[in-house]
Amino acid sequence: MIQLHDLRYGIGERVLFQGLDWVLSPGDRCALVGPNGAGKTTLLRVMLGELRPESGTRVLARGTRLGYLPQEAAERYDGTVLERAMEAHRAVLEMRDELDALHQRLHGISPDDPALGPLLERAGEIQHHLDLEDEHALEPEARRVLSGLGFARADQDRPLAEFSGGWRMRAALAALLLTDPTLLFLDEPTNHLDLPAMEWLEDYLEDFHGGLVVVSHDRVFLDRVATEVRELDQGRLTDYPMTFTRYLEERERRREQIEAQNVQVEKRIAELSRFVERFGAKNTKASQAQSKRKMIARLERERVVLPRRPRSIRFHFPHPPHAGRTLVRLRDTAFAYGARDVFAGASLEIERGDKVAIVGANGAGKTTLLRLIAGQLEPRLGARESMPHTRPAYFAQHAAESLEGSTTVLAALEQIASAEWRPRLRSLLGNFLFGGDDVFKPVGVLSGGERQRVALARTLLEPANLLLLDEPTHHLDLAGKEVLEDALDQYPGAVVVVTHDRSLMARLATRILEVDAGRVRLYPGGYDDYEAARLAREVAREPAPVWNRSASAPSGRSASARPRVSKRTSRRARRGSRRSGRSSRIPRSITTGRAQRSWSASTNACAPRSSRCGSVSPSWDEALRRGVVQGRPVSAQRVSTPITTAHSTLASEPTR
Repeated sequence: MIQLHDLRYGIGERVLFQGLDWVLSPGDRCALVGPNGAGKTTLLRVMLGELRPESGTRVLARGTRLGYLPQEAAERYDGTVLERAMEAHRAVLEMRDELDALHQRLHGISPDDPALGPLLERAGEIQHHLDLEDEHALEPEARRVLSGLGFARADQDRPLAEFSGGWRMRAALAALLLTDPTLLFLDEPTNHLDLPAMEWLEDYLEDFHGGLVVVSHDRVFLDRVATEVRELDQGRLTDYPMTFTRYLEERERRREQIEAQNVQVEKRIAELSRFVERFGAKNTKASQAQSKRKMIARLERERVVLPRRPRSIRFHFPHPPHAGRTLVRLRDTAFAYGARDVFAGASLEIERGDKVAIVGANGAGKTTLLRLIAGQLEPRLGARESMPHTRPAYFAQHAAESLEGSTTVLAALEQIASAEWRPRLRSLLGNFLFGGDDVFKPVGVLSGGERQRVALARTLLEPANLLLLDEPTHHLDLAGKEVLEDALDQYPGAVVVVTHDRSLMARLATRILEVDAGRVRLYPGGYDDYEAARLAREVAREPAPVWNRSASAPSGRSASARPRVSKRTSRRARRGSRRSGRSSRIPRSITTGRAQRSWSASTNACAPRSSRCGSVSPSWDEALRRGVVQGRPVSAQRVSTPITTAHSTLASEPTR
């Protein structure tokens, strides 16, 4: 347990928080949220004891084991991936090395040597400790955790230095999880995780029984791993004992309630002030006027000063140039790096107004497919056809990192701006929160989120009817992600996006492209339909249920009717049932004032956009019109069948 009381911490003249109280116990699952720069990471480091507060007390219970994953944990390590994960058991490894050294000494010692007894006693003591630590199970457990985070078995024995920073961060996360801490602190743990790794981490944290504090901008992740929210804003820590989705609604409700109370207080103060002004100078009313002045002073103390709403970026994509119905077409394309095919047999047709999300594990070839659609790569086999009026705009995954550090923010836009745009560049940068002299800052001194905003602003300077975006939400805070979602949703052109942001896919995508094991599968419908199909595919891979006839059955049910289902399958099924409700996908408060979507795995997931639904699933519509799906007739009664039933048949069928 950690207890914080009346904490104060500042940097220079700026006070990050003061009067802060927090008690964190094993079993608590907290999401620490707040605007960028509010001091969330600083608060974590104070709780860990890495920083000393200016005043207040921090009490750590005896026996508490702390685990911390910083935002940038991609340190260099000279050993293999497995050895990095096994660093969690450094004390056990050192005992094993000592025991091996003792065995070497005992191998050549004579029976009458007086040192034999102490050596044997020490060897027995070490062996006893190793048995208590279950030493032989440590490596299999480490490999299981590494596999869950995306490392193939062969990659686990490769040097960690050969991997990128994101993969090194995963190895550090594996080592942290293997320490089995009492209290676990995670700062942006999903930054470098793909969808399978994120789901594995969610499952792992679901079974974690210690205390958890997580800082993240992934709304779905926060909804699944946290049961309470602590908001750090304007130096104050506010407790919301609820899920993240409900917190967003409750925060707005509390703010509206306080604003209404302030209005009533201001109204009452105005009434009392008028009385004082009118009768304050009269002797007969002097005592009453003095009483009213005291009431005014008391009411002014009751008035709550609300913090100003944080500024957020504001933009929309320019209206796309005119284009025909089809923009880009791929026909049985294949691409390879060297002798290895990244994917083969990929057929795709991007039409005006399409919103396509590309998903898959890291390294599967998502960025390669996006660059092939953009025309930056040539296919090894097949053909790519771009229509004459197609105007693509490509946003690279590392566009922010590719900006020259010595270039100013304004010059970064002037490099590609047309003569028409140049007089309006500073206004555009103002919409991305670069005002005044901020436009003359060198790009090299900007944070990751600020660089991402500069890269997004550059994308708006070129009119396009096909947006190709690779991880556009990386480094953006929650407000920035919401603005980007709004802009993409309202954009009338076509969008193809590679992202791991499930909220963005659930709100935007009308078709899903999955890149997996060298194949590209097309799933008509939204992200819910894809998840339902993937869940069904995973359940189908599970072994048949084992009938536990010996177990006692509840009254009214025979024991033979109770199959044993694996814990993993049960968890996936529960997750699938939660997805069908969509309560954690698109919080109402996130889209306040806009039409809400009715997300359901049994619908086309785009009911509010009925005008667009006709072009969402062209392959399925064609199949219904032809009355056949891969040679099998489709009866009239099957027209109302959920579109997820067609995934297995339509995934390999090229679009028209």
